[in-house]
Amino acid sequence: MVENEWRAEYCPEFGSAFCECPHYEPQCNDAWSCDDMEYIVEDIILYYDTNGDNAINPEDAIDEEHYGMLIDNCDFD
Repeated sequence: MVENEWRAEYCPEFGSAFCECPHYEPQCNDAWSCDDMEYIVEDIILYYDTNGDNAINPEDAIDEEHYGMLIDNCDFD
């Protein structure tokens, strides 16, 4: 809920990260659970972090297009 409130205030064009309906996740279209998000982030980090510093940065020899996409679309917290 905190993430959705933050998005509504600062990035309304991106919509909600979580379904706000009162039902369980499987009943909410396109809802990601916390486990889903953790898996996706870990998968991306493992794929792009080639030097093992737990960060994706130009030192990982990532091409400009993919690095730009990560900068534009990801929260680095």
